[in-house]
Amino acid sequence: MKSILCQIRIHSKTPAKAIVISQALGNLWGCQSGQSIKVQLGNKTVITRVIIAPLTGNKIFLSPAVARQLLFPYTGTIRALFTDKTLKFGPVIGILTTGFRHHPEQPFGSRTQLFRSFIQAGFDEKPFIYVFTPEMVNWQNQTVRGWYFIHNRWHPLLSPFPDVIYERIPNRRAESMAQVQSCLNRFKKNTACKIFNQGFFNKWSIHQMLNHHPATSTFMPETYMPPTLEIMERMLKEHRMVYLKPSGGSLGLGIFRITYHPGKGYYCRFHKGNKNVLHLFRSLKALISHYFGSIHSPRFKKYLVQQGIRLIRNNHRPVDFRVHMHKDSKGHWKVVAIGSKAAGFGCVTTHVRTGGSIIRTDELLLKTFHQHASDVKKIIIRAAITIAETLEEQIDGTLGELGLDIGVDRNGRVWLFEVNAKPGRHIFLHPSLREAGRRSAKYITDYCLNLTNFI
Repeated sequence: MKSILCQIRIHSKTPAKAIVISQALGNLWGCQSGQSIKVQLGNKTVITRVIIAPLTGNKIFLSPAVARQLLFPYTGTIRALFTDKTLKFGPVIGILTTGFRHHPEQPFGSRTQLFRSFIQAGFDEKPFIYVFTPEMVNWQNQTVRGWYFIHNRWHPLLSPFPDVIYERIPNRRAESMAQVQSCLNRFKKNTACKIFNQGFFNKWSIHQMLNHHPATSTFMPETYMPPTLEIMERMLKEHRMVYLKPSGGSLGLGIFRITYHPGKGYYCRFHKGNKNVLHLFRSLKALISHYFGSIHSPRFKKYLVQQGIRLIRNNHRPVDFRVHMHKDSKGHWKVVAIGSKAAGFGCVTTHVRTGGSIIRTDELLLKTFHQHASDVKKIIIRAAITIAETLEEQIDGTLGELGLDIGVDRNGRVWLFEVNAKPGRHIFLHPSLREAGRRSAKYITDYCLNLTNFI
């Protein structure tokens, strides 16, 4: 049975161990006055007696005692699901993060607006959504003091454990903290709570999964880890350009682009601080020794080498695509937005933080591929969905959101460079993608409804 929106009120005249529901709900759910049912919010459950009342519409009255036991954070229009003599309210969605700032207007610092956008986008579906950190969990009482955005203000309210957690730990360093790992492990082992998008991806592991699968192998550039001098020299002679990438890196940090010019040597370009750096070396061994000390150094062994692709260009700047994807309310992958990222002049990557810029995808494809522009866009979308579905088959855990960095070469062939489990949202700052940004935020709630069987 589907969940429906109901008007929930706390009424002091409701018997302490009873719940009052309107005649319409009684008929819909097949409830009889006097029967006992379970009432559930998150991990909190009470057994109550049903009272059918001659009320119009979908109305439910709770006693103050029942509301306290369930830890109802607020009342009003709430989604309800009745099945197997259990009435569930919610779902309760917890957004797990770190970096609480003890500030009532910006409780999570610069990321506060991001969480606000998720909550506001899902408002019409009427779930309970709060943001929390591991420190806000009381394991003894099995409660969370979560932060809700209600009536344009943030409020910390005592709440039940969530039905589903959307994991938004900001970076790998925070992810590795003991309290974060302990919190996630306890939720997985000791509760029925579902968690999606947990953890960050390792570039090499993802490459191996997709490179060895027949559905996705054609999208994968030639890649090796750890690189050897012989492999790099062969790849440079064949492709003339390779990238050295840290296997656990993100945001384009620590990436080197190496280009081979016969008779001149090896050009190495990278981003450092606020500037792009270009060095020339007579030998590849000298280049590696300069930056890593030795090809046998522990740091170098954490790098992978990847074939450089001659990407399509805009105003002589290479362009790749950020494909932002979500699971919808039916659990199907959807491409929500395709952001075209043009590299800054002299930049190694197209990341905005290193000088890249967002341009209109449709205009770029039309300018580059002319009458074939719509066909190329369809190829990108089909490739992205195939990659997402294939990856999901290969990994442990549940996915609901992905950011793919995809390139298209001058022949129209699609290449996958990276898969992001915690995709940034900078592409949605572009005017042409702002509406897609709102849809993207709404998909978080839609998928949570699917995971918790409220849809």
